[in-house]
Amino acid sequence: LIVGDFPRETTVVVVDPPRKGCSVEFLEQLNEYKPQRVVYMSCDPATQARDAKYLVSYGYEIVSVQPFDLFPQTRHIECLATFELKDK
Repeated sequence: LIVGDFPRETTVVVVDPPRKGCSVEFLEQLNEYKPQRVVYMSCDPATQARDAKYLVSYGYEIVSVQPFDLFPQTRHIECLATFELKDK
C-alpha cells in the first residue's frame, strides 16, 4: 500500500514521537498528505507545543488536549492532543 491509497478525508494519523518531538521533514510530509485528523501522543509537552504550532499553521485546529499523569510524583506526563483539518 502507498500512503496516497488512503482517502485523506477519512484518514487519521497517530503520532507518538520520541521526547525530541517530530522532525520538520516529517511534519512537512504530514502537511503534504493532509489527513483529516492527527492524534498526537507526547511525553514532552514542550516539543508537542512546538509541533502543534506547525500543525496549526498547516490548517489544523486543536480540538482536544488531555494530559495523563502516568508517573505520579515525577515531573513526567503524557499528553494526548487531537487536531482536525479546518473546513475551508
